[in-house]
Amino acid sequence: MPFRLLVLLLLSALFYAAFLNPGPSLAENPETPPTTLEEPVLRIPAVSGLDQLARDMNVLAADALEGRDTGSPGMYEAAEHIRKRFYEAGLVAPKKLPDSFQTFQLPSPPELGDDNSLATVLPQGKQTWKLEEDYIPCSFGGEGAFSGPVVFCGYGIADPEQNYDEFAGVDLKGKVALILRRVPGQTRPGSLYVGENGQIDTNVAALRSKMTNARKNGAAAVLFVNDLFSTREGKDELIAFGYGGSGGRDEVPAAHITQKAANQLLQKGLGLSLQEIDRSIESSMQPASAELNELTIEGKFDLQFSRTEGVNVIATLEPEDPENAETIVIGAHYDHVGWGKYGSLARGTEAIHNGADDNASGTAALMALADRIGKFKGQLKHRVVLIAFAGEERGLLGSKHYVESPVYPLAETRAMLNLDMVGRMSDEKLTVFGVGSSSVWKEWLDELERETELNFFREAKALGPSDHAPFYEKKIPVLHLFTGLHEDYHRPTDDIDEINIIGINRVVDVLEGITLALADSDARPDYIENKEWIQVGRHAGGRPFVGISPELDFEGNGFKLKAVTQNSPADHAGLEAGDVIVGVNGRGVNQRADFWAVVDQLKPRDTLQLQFIRDKQKLSSELKLDPPR
Repeated sequence: MPFRLLVLLLLSALFYAAFLNPGPSLAENPETPPTTLEEPVLRIPAVSGLDQLARDMNVLAADALEGRDTGSPGMYEAAEHIRKRFYEAGLVAPKKLPDSFQTFQLPSPPELGDDNSLATVLPQGKQTWKLEEDYIPCSFGGEGAFSGPVVFCGYGIADPEQNYDEFAGVDLKGKVALILRRVPGQTRPGSLYVGENGQIDTNVAALRSKMTNARKNGAAAVLFVNDLFSTREGKDELIAFGYGGSGGRDEVPAAHITQKAANQLLQKGLGLSLQEIDRSIESSMQPASAELNELTIEGKFDLQFSRTEGVNVIATLEPEDPENAETIVIGAHYDHVGWGKYGSLARGTEAIHNGADDNASGTAALMALADRIGKFKGQLKHRVVLIAFAGEERGLLGSKHYVESPVYPLAETRAMLNLDMVGRMSDEKLTVFGVGSSSVWKEWLDELERETELNFFREAKALGPSDHAPFYEKKIPVLHLFTGLHEDYHRPTDDIDEINIIGINRVVDVLEGITLALADSDARPDYIENKEWIQVGRHAGGRPFVGISPELDFEGNGFKLKAVTQNSPADHAGLEAGDVIVGVNGRGVNQRADFWAVVDQLKPRDTLQLQFIRDKQKLSSELKLDPPR
């Protein structure tokens, strides 16, 4: 291991010895500079380095930035802050980008126009469907008219390697694909696309993946319908327009239809109900794809597209000999989903999504790294380039643009390290994806794990839904640091009150160690190819879904609910907004953390015995947990 990395690890040990007596909080320290955010404010122990991390978190996750949607004023304000912090740390703009801003064009989220139609064409006539009652166009699909026979394609999975291809044996060219949401085997933990903890394979379940599979097989359009596991108590909800983000004119038209509408098609075309077909697939784990008889679908979707601009913020720490140096890229995306109109998992909610963990945490860690390595300017063997990416939430657009228009040659790029969602560390756990992308990672991580006393969960696979993937596809070794999924993901409740600032700082310790090892070693990391995709939710601590949002300003004992998600486990258990949970599974609940500590020990389909207060009455209920969503 390079000498500087060993020195760093010794310094880290001294830091944590000092941290055992952390001192007063930010709120108690009159010398701490004020933040730009009044409430809520991330409060931290007064330990060197953490105060700046907290200030950066408070800036990026402030309501004033309105969720940092790519192309929005909030994105530009965040970009200015990041650039300023990079320069303060001693980094400089690349020669090719004198202002550090690499701009790129991207489609703005579409608006739903007025000229939409969908109808079933039968021998006896046409049956017209009602917009927002029977169907809703998908914002990530394309626009325009289409017409064709209907082919039921199961869950829309094309996985020949696992001998599960629902497009095999059917002719989809010029036809309309009818596809179920989620994955088969949801009642069978440990089955093909479901983890032992009940977590489904999010890559296979993604609607965009299903649409891509259908398009590759020649589909003229795609109709999605809720599978049996997506509905409870007969509630069959259409997704909101904007769910899944935006696609573009080149995509095939797509819509989400009700189970009632799908049943009409299947009964007429196959003589079977959706429930019968879904249960058959669930029990046999075999595709049941088939073309529907004697009917066609015709439709037209009116999506109004425009374009906007994204900005990657790029700064560099120049090495001792720039002419003979290679490059290490460290990145984090700083954009989020704005007001949640596009990309929110809180159905029917239009509110600021501050994205404190996703990914103000990674961006703040990136700026903290800049502070730490700035003192090595002109001393390292290789160049360190820091990039804050925009457009990640729109499909990794910023990182894809960089690898197509690199500021420094990709052939001379040694590795890419990615920070995405590093703000919720618990139990000293840190997930490291991409360990199998180079043979050097294991030895370095072994040393760092011992010295930092963290517990690394290591995943060899590197391809995943974050900004390291475009680099890996260009044959560059990668690592992605990650502290896990949670119930606030892509919801308005992903706010700074749940951020573990000390955990972020410990992630930066790991990141600094790897960065200095890369920048000060002679041997270049080798590249190992693996085309398998990471199943993020299965491996990274996805919490079973409950369906509740906290009242952040509540100061009493217990866990007060601000909202209950419709058709969620909490809804089915009879919980309501305003309820205060005071007990779970025989344990008292004095604050939110007490409740989640119990949930985090359980798996989907386990039950909670709840005690809660409503209108001064103590009530009880049983809640059955769902898989993470």
